[in-house]
Amino acid sequence: MNIVLKESKLQFKNPTIGQPTRAVEEHYYARRIVAVVGGEDKQFRFMASEVPFAAIEEDMIAAIKEQIELTAFDE
Repeated sequence: MNIVLKESKLQFKNPTIGQPTRAVEEHYYARRIVAVVGGEDKQFRFMASEVPFAAIEEDMIAAIKEQIELTAFDE
């Protein structure tokens, strides 16, 4: 299975309600990834517990592979 990352966007959320959100590691909430999987674009969303803030490309590809395997197992 060939996976090519096209886009990765970080999502932030302040853990203290009512306070402004900043683009810092402490406010990191999730990551949205667009990747080409098997020749077609697919979107994936991972929470901070699944893909850390400092994740590199290999970490993101491993998380996508794991999610695809889990999805295939559920079907």
